[in-house]
Amino acid sequence: MRERTMSTPKSGSVLIVEDEQELRKLFAMLLEIEGFVVHQADDGKQGLELMKAHAGDIGLLITDLNLPKLAGVDLINQARKLNPSVKIVGTSGMGGNTVREMVIKAGADDFLPKPFQPQEAIRKLKALLGQA
Repeated sequence: MRERTMSTPKSGSVLIVEDEQELRKLFAMLLEIEGFVVHQADDGKQGLELMKAHAGDIGLLITDLNLPKLAGVDLINQARKLNPSVKIVGTSGMGGNTVREMVIKAGADDFLPKPFQPQEAIRKLKALLGQA
């Protein structure tokens, strides 16, 4: 597969933190097809470790809210402190304005309710990154 860099966030790669392996891998594959460089973590603690290790490189964090070892909201809060300019999108199967407000209050830039249509998600992420 040929790597394109034009869709990569200005400050680097994408980190997906999702404990559902199949969903995480599918989302990573879709983003890679679009030209994104993708890192993956299956729990909040691993996600935070990757954020620390690649703080200057990760331009977009996509995290589920219900994660083992470190909740998604805590990951959002800590990631924002590590890299104030990182774009953050929270995801959850628990939709609704209350969840969206909680995610935004924690420091995320946007919320993506599950299930989502892949092209809709890609469009939203590109718009967030100023690539729409």
